[in-house]
Parts: sequence; C-alpha cells; structure tokens
Amino acid sequence: MLTTQSVTPDPVLRPFVQYYVERVSKVGEVIEPVFPRAGTMLIFQFAAIYEVKEFGTERLRRSWAETVIGPIDRCRKRLILRDHVHSLDVLFRPLGMYRLFGVPIAPFTGGGAAADSVFGPQIATLQERLGNATNFAERVNLLDDFFVHRLGLSNPLTPTAGAMRLMASGQCNVGDAANMTGISERQFERRSLEWTGMSPKALARVSRFQRAIREYRSGHSSWLDIAHKVGYYDQMHLVRDFHDLGGGAPTQVVKTISDEHLISFCCR
Repeated sequence: MLTTQSVTPDPVLRPFVQYYVERVSKVGEVIEPVFPRAGTMLIFQFAAIYEVKEFGTERLRRSWAETVIGPIDRCRKRLILRDHVHSLDVLFRPLGMYRLFGVPIAPFTGGGAAADSVFGPQIATLQERLGNATNFAERVNLLDDFFVHRLGLSNPLTPTAGAMRLMASGQCNVGDAANMTGISERQFERRSLEWTGMSPKALARVSRFQRAIREYRSGHSSWLDIAHKVGYYDQMHLVRDFHDLGGGAPTQVVKTISDEHLISFCCR
C-alpha cells in the first residue's frame, strides 16, 4: 500500500511544474500501469528502486535512483513497486522540462534514462540533499530553490512554445497552433518533437485523453458529456482513443487509477 503527499510548487514555477509527489510504501507490492501523459517526470528514489515491466514481452528492468522519464504515448509498461519504496516525483507540464533545462525531450519518449547522465552532477547533488532532508516540506523547499534557479537561466516563452502550450491545454487545434507561429507545419512538428517529445498531433491527442480522465475523476459520469467537453468528435471517438492509448474501455481504464497513481496527479 502506498501513502502519498503532494503539493504544487512555488507559484512562479507552476507554468513548468504541475506537482511534487512523495510516495512511500513499507511492505508488499504495488503494480501500476503507466498510462499516457503529455508531461515528463523527474523521479528521486531513496529506498528500493522501481522496476519496469513491459506488456507482452514481460521483460523486467530496474530504473535509477534519479530517473528522467519522458512523455508516454501508449500504455505499454507497468511499474513494480516492491517492499520499502520512498520516492519524490516531479511532474512537469508539457514543455516544462525543456524550458527549464534546454535538453531535447524526444530521446526519452516512452522510456527513461539516468537523470545524472542527462543533467549532470547537479542532479546527484540534489538527490543527496533531498535524501538528507527530514520531511516532505524540507524537500519541497529544496526543489523550489533548485527549479527557481533553473528558471533564472531559462529563455523567455517564444510564440511557438506558447502555441504548443495552448494546443496541449485544448484551447486550439494543431492547424491553428501552427498558424500562430509564423513557421511551417514541418518546422512546428520538429520543434514539438524536440521540446515536448511528441508530434503536435500526439501531444494534442494525449493531452485530450488526460483531460477526459480528469473530467471523469472530478465527478462527470457521462462519457458523452465528457467527449463533447474535452474536444472529441463524438463518444465513439473517445472510446477508440481510450482503447488505443489506455488499453481498454473508458470506465475500465479509470477504474484502474487509484488516488496514489501518478497519472491521477497528472490529470488534476
């Protein structure tokens, strides 16, 4: 069984980081499907290390003490959390990690890497400081300080990045977003892959899938109403996307998402 604590970051960071989530499990095993999400994650682990198992092949591999995880475009894997797990998860919004660190996101799509190999020794130093902290509030302060410093080194929001953010939030479609930028659709797609790890169409699709889960979890019980609200053509379009992205019917998918599941925080 997992226990969780969560908090939003410093207000200046909220366009980049959605949540900090601390998860602790003392005994037993938790198996958690990895559902599609548009944002990236940075995960620090202080005890047992997550394992990742692929659907179909059942191949099992360990993650790293500091792990960067890219966006997920389909439900292909599940996390295995065994015995004493203690993790601190940073949930970035689409574009958030790229804007704070300036590293291309595409190499991490659908998978992950050791964070210190991506961001350098600053991450190992942060991991040590987080591990030495005595409580969640101290760790939150350390993360805020670290990311506010990174923000001071970042570039301002460009029109292209702004258009992608609007598209991911459902405020415009792919064609309109590309038209806002003054660049070709091909250039827009290349930048989307570099900055978010997804093509514009995939980014819009996965973001819509997340909004549908959020609407259901917030109390909207009619999938027809949800389909119209989040931008599907009709209910069958929503059903097809849930089967394709989440691996099952809408109600089946959302029933597997517990309050402790990381996707539940991504869909708030």
